[in-house]
Formats: sequence, C-alpha cells, structure tokens
Amino acid sequence: MSSRIPLSVGRPLRSELSCLPESACEEGWPPPPHDPRERELALVVAGWEVRLFGGRKFDYFVTHGFWHLQLWHPEARVSILTPSRLTRGLYEAYPIANWKAQAPDYDKLVTLLGGLVEAKLLERAAVLRLELALVAGVIRGNGGVPS
Repeated sequence: MSSRIPLSVGRPLRSELSCLPESACEEGWPPPPHDPRERELALVVAGWEVRLFGGRKFDYFVTHGFWHLQLWHPEARVSILTPSRLTRGLYEAYPIANWKAQAPDYDKLVTLLGGLVEAKLLERAAVLRLELALVAGVIRGNGGVPS
C-alpha cells in the first residue's frame, strides 16, 4: 500500500501553493514575479506604475532574454508583465481568477482583463511605446537578443 496521498484527496488549491506562510501574499502582495516591490518605480502613466529591475537583476534579465517591464496599478492591485522569455513571450496578468493568466497580444490582454479588473488598461499605443523604449531599446543597447 502506498503512503502517498491520492491527488483527489487533500490536494492544496493553487492559491494556497502561492501563499505559503510568511510569504508576500499574507501581506496582500502578489507572488513573484508579480510583486511590485521587486522592481523600481520608473514612471507613472495614467495611474499605472511602470516598474523595472535595477542593479544585478537588470544585467541578468537583459543578457538572458528575460527583460520586460511591469505595469502595476496600486489601487486595483493588478500586475501585468510584458512579453519575455520569463512569460514565454506572452503578456501575463495577475490576479485573474486568483492566479496568473496569459495573453498573446494586447487585444487579448484587454479581453482577458475586461470585466475582471477595475482599472482601465493603458491605450495600446502607450503600452507599445513603453515596450519599445524600455524593453526593445534596452535590449538593443545592451547587445541582448529581443524576446
């Protein structure tokens, strides 16, 4: 007889896995990589904070194809990561149904957030300008490979 617990019995919910004791979730912050405290505030656009890594994380993320920016709405407590190797080339939003959800492009991201998030997402042109200047421009300037 196996001592393993069957998958259908006593299996923790996904949200329980992301909020283990003493984690950021207990304090009301999203789990990594969506915790805005991991990044530095670069600027604010229409209520959305644009957050980026600095220091050694900057070097690592740029040179390994993980470079992205985070859009964080502090009032709605919504995080969006722009496409990179970290998110398999997709936009990633949190929280969607108490977890992460991904979208392949801006239009699908708007659909994904529609009705679930109180904060209105930045216009497509604004998001694309931010990505061009703060992601693609940084990657090109540092010899990284666009993801």
